[in-house]
Amino acid sequence: MPTLRSLGVPLAVWSLAAASTLATADTESKPFYLTIDTPPAPELTTAEALRSFTVAPGFEVELVAAEPLVEDPVAVAWDEDGHLYVAEMRGFMPDAYGAGEKDPVGTVVRLRDSDGDGRFDAREVLADQLVLPRALAIVNDGLLIGEPPNLWLCPSNSGLARDIDCSARKRLGVYGDQPGSVEHAENGLLTGIDNWLYSAKSRRRLQLQDGVLVEEPTLFRGQWGIAQDSEGRLFYNTNSNLLLGDAYDAQQIVAAGNSRAPGLGERVSTNDQMYAARVNTGVNRAYVPGVLRADGRLNRPTGASGMAVFRSDQFGPELMGQVFVAEPAANAVAQLALRYEGLQIAAEHVLYPDAQWEQVEFLASTDERFRPVDIKVGPDGALYVIDMYRGIIQDHIFLSDELRAQAFDRALDKPVGMGRIWRVKAIAVAGPSSVPPGAAASNEALLAALGHSNGWQRDTAQRLLLASRDRGLDRRLKALARRSEPLQAIHALWTLEGRDALDRRTVRSAIGRGDPAVRLAALRAGSGQLRRQDLLALSRGLDDPALVQQLIFALAPHNGHAGVQDALVALLLAAPDDRYRPHAIKAASAGQELALLDRLLADSTGGEALEQRTIFAQGLIVQGFGAQPAQAGALLDLAQQRSDDRRLQVAVLDGLFEVSRREGFERARLSEAHGFFASTDETLWPALTRARRAVTWPGDELAADLKPLTPRQAANRTLGAQFYRSRCASCHGDDGAGIASLAPPLAGSPWVTESSERLLRIVLHGLSGPIEVAGESWDGVMPGHGTQSELTDAVASGLVTWLNRSWGHGGRAVAPEFVADIRAQTADRTAPWTAAELEEIEINTHYARYAAQYGSPELPLGFVYNGRDLEVRSGIFNGPLIEEKEDHFLFAPRRMRFEFVFDDGGRVMAVRVTTSDGVRSLPRVVS
Repeated sequence: MPTLRSLGVPLAVWSLAAASTLATADTESKPFYLTIDTPPAPELTTAEALRSFTVAPGFEVELVAAEPLVEDPVAVAWDEDGHLYVAEMRGFMPDAYGAGEKDPVGTVVRLRDSDGDGRFDAREVLADQLVLPRALAIVNDGLLIGEPPNLWLCPSNSGLARDIDCSARKRLGVYGDQPGSVEHAENGLLTGIDNWLYSAKSRRRLQLQDGVLVEEPTLFRGQWGIAQDSEGRLFYNTNSNLLLGDAYDAQQIVAAGNSRAPGLGERVSTNDQMYAARVNTGVNRAYVPGVLRADGRLNRPTGASGMAVFRSDQFGPELMGQVFVAEPAANAVAQLALRYEGLQIAAEHVLYPDAQWEQVEFLASTDERFRPVDIKVGPDGALYVIDMYRGIIQDHIFLSDELRAQAFDRALDKPVGMGRIWRVKAIAVAGPSSVPPGAAASNEALLAALGHSNGWQRDTAQRLLLASRDRGLDRRLKALARRSEPLQAIHALWTLEGRDALDRRTVRSAIGRGDPAVRLAALRAGSGQLRRQDLLALSRGLDDPALVQQLIFALAPHNGHAGVQDALVALLLAAPDDRYRPHAIKAASAGQELALLDRLLADSTGGEALEQRTIFAQGLIVQGFGAQPAQAGALLDLAQQRSDDRRLQVAVLDGLFEVSRREGFERARLSEAHGFFASTDETLWPALTRARRAVTWPGDELAADLKPLTPRQAANRTLGAQFYRSRCASCHGDDGAGIASLAPPLAGSPWVTESSERLLRIVLHGLSGPIEVAGESWDGVMPGHGTQSELTDAVASGLVTWLNRSWGHGGRAVAPEFVADIRAQTADRTAPWTAAELEEIEINTHYARYAAQYGSPELPLGFVYNGRDLEVRSGIFNGPLIEEKEDHFLFAPRRMRFEFVFDDGGRVMAVRVTTSDGVRSLPRVVS
């Protein structure tokens, strides 16, 4: 079998000096990427492709499958016999325009190594006529296939993978939606250590129970690719971030209605950069400054995909637990070394010296068609790289004109229908370090495999033991949970949990062990077996942050008990610097927020704990009031009574306001106007004004709040909402709160609320960072939607209107004519906007219609539009106005309100001025 040693010479070498030389006089007007000497990218034979690799010292690359045995592979899974199942996304980008991409040409195949030489040589088509299949999982019921919007089960009546029958496949349910782009649909189907199936780009987890698909809400995770470490922590990523992850179990946070908390969806790797072994001019938006380095290589990841946590000892103990991430745009695989410190997880990017490039990734190729899209650790403990092998890897929805032109110029659009699967192994390993357990493996062998050094072996043994009907098995599993080595004990606990055989004695015994990983697994898997007094006793003796976090979640079912509430308050105040614990306690208090708040406020602890208590109180209010709006009056009573604690008053009011921003929120109805809103305290006035949006009462003049939409505006808004959910929510979230490390929040963002002129330009042409939103810097690139045929002027106007009036925003409706005007003004625009450019354009241009003189010579009042703001001018006061809602403005220094009045033709006829003395209407002066 051909191999490549780590110091092999790349097939194609070019001059670094040439690659970084800028254009001469005749080409100096060209974009930088066109001045780079990009080598040809012909399709290579597998032998040539092997010679194109550079791999870290001590490792070698082997071919295990290639076309025609496998075509366009994107996902793989092994069964207990070691056969490899491959999802072939044959419909992906048949040409540079994606024509026919939705044709049912995808397949799932099973590959076998019939002669035992370590290379697959037999192919069997199990399922065909699929549209862009992307996920596989072997389960005890058979084979799961994710083909959005379908989740299929190819059953196995015997429970053995060898008897999987896809001719009898049945649809279990929905697997994501059929997306506009393959970048934005569920994928992964990772079997977690907790016996649930998790996917990237998904808000739900799945489980087969007696042949029925059960689903639960879970944290939205990543974009393409998902993996777990040996303790079951989940890791994932986005195109532009190599690694995100969860420091603890997210389920209790999600159950409380939250989607964001420290330690969940956090960037594990920061300031990501890529170190390819070739220039990468053939990437989307190569024309954007900063995408390429001066030497022509990709600067930062733009297509990070599948990954694997290396839960194997084949590479030596120092690499066990490290993460390998595929980046097809860079033609490379990155290596990240993880570091755990309490609930903090960090990653170090591991690089290797290179004679030409100084530093390169763990695995890199000079072949532009090497497209690693997923990575797995196999039954033998080696690393497997799934190579889609093609010129175009960008889906047509976001394929820039520049990259399409490159594809034609350099013949990257053909051929298609190729694919390779590579194995990376340590040179010192002569053969497979382990073999699959096999369908006939005994329970004794499987019990032993729960402690195997290879995570795939442990996972497979756990899966097979879940299906065993051996009555004596549970007793042996309990013994392993109490006394075996940590890895074996952890899997024994979760196997017992999956068999519904975990008991209080076993859980207490495991928690009593010294190993923190075993204790954590026992608390996660078996907290439901513990009594309240067991948990309260633990709360007085734990100091490990991860164990404390899980203990708090375990207390949630008992949160109506006074002793539990006291324990939660004590845990909160005992760690004022802990940024994770308050969110866990808040989630554990679901349904009992006011009771916990009462106990919290009764505590007299001062100092740092006082400030934490105030911040925490607002979170309780947001969660509790969001679930029980009837509490609004009680919360306002509480705030009014705490005149001695201004920060707490503001926290209560801001909590009410935050709830009002949620999609679908309806005001809480009070029986009468609350006296707190009559406060004359100027320092409280901004918070009172914000909170006012959350409540109403009979006779409330603000009940209507916004100017009603016309039927045309409402219809367009519905179209815009549909467009948002199909194109935007996958990055910015259904709730507009953004998705960690993928896209910033839109709810409350000034990029949404301050100017429809800016917002529409971003929608049409995209936005290139850096920008700052909610105090966080974002440096990605959002592609524009203006070239998509679905984004008509009516849909675009509805989208901006929907954004202007969602999540508590009080913006105006936007007309299709306004969209057409902006399109015309920016018709020559091809690049995304930058923040600096958007700052320069005129905003709020609709204010111009109010600019005029009003009143009479005796009482003149003027309004001036300065290209940004509407300003009031008079002989007594002057200054900018604040838009409260459409056609309503506030002059804050004097608390004067101005409401413009229109005739039937939409022309401004007068302005109504409201002061403490009453209301006066001033007609427009016609010149």
